[in-house]
Amino acid sequence: MADYKKILTDTMGTLVTKAKELAESEAVSNAVDRVKEAAVSTGIPEVYEKGIQRTKSFSNATRLTLDLNRDHAELDRIYTEIGRLCYEQMHDHPEGFFAPLFEQAEAVMATIRAKEEELQAYKAGFTDAAASPQDEIDDFEAVVNRTEDDGTAR
Repeated sequence: MADYKKILTDTMGTLVTKAKELAESEAVSNAVDRVKEAAVSTGIPEVYEKGIQRTKSFSNATRLTLDLNRDHAELDRIYTEIGRLCYEQMHDHPEGFFAPLFEQAEAVMATIRAKEEELQAYKAGFTDAAASPQDEIDDFEAVVNRTEDDGTAR
């Protein structure tokens, strides 16, 4: 099964990297310089500086938020792995507060096994039916003939 958290985390990391590259590009730098020159020539450099600071703050906040989300996803993955390993080591003799959780896990696994067996039975039925469609046609014709015979016998 695809690890969607990892895919999203990697995608977000790539987006942050691309945004950083764009922000550091010469085109953006030249545009910033032109805006700064325009602000100085109009006598409002303070507005420009406040805008730059605010933009940097938003950029840093966004970067930190993305980093935090990636770190939380990694921590969730680690916790999941710890839980799996703990279960594998202790599933025969759970202790304390683990016992009811292990019982729940066993019940869910039993349900999963039953559904997988049912699914396999359906799949086997599909392959059996697909192997001989003529049998179904023959059965249908037999029912029709029998019904016709019953109708004419009265």
